[in-house]
Amino acid sequence: MAMPNFGDMMKQLQEAGSKMQDVQKQLEKLVSEGEAGGGMVKAKVNGRQKLLELTIDPEIMDDVDMVQDLVVAAVNKALDASAQLAQNEIQKVAGGMINPADLMKHFGGQGQ
Repeated sequence: MAMPNFGDMMKQLQEAGSKMQDVQKQLEKLVSEGEAGGGMVKAKVNGRQKLLELTIDPEIMDDVDMVQDLVVAAVNKALDASAQLAQNEIQKVAGGMINPADLMKHFGGQGQ
């Protein structure tokens, strides 16, 4: 069995690291949305799992409990969509070399 070429392996790891940095920058620009209550509450998050925008229909503001529940639901839906989007982008670049869930945990996302 031939010995692996460690120089080639290091070069591949450096290239993968550079590509991952590029993906992380791209994820900041990607936006996912979630909504609850038939659109009464809408949330937008970026691919880095940061809440960008929260919209609440003023007509429901008199029911605090409902608003709180809908906000949680909308944000969670947006975060789930964002996490899936991020995993897809990472898998495109990683080509199976890197586990996207581990990478998301490392970069501050939720992972799966």
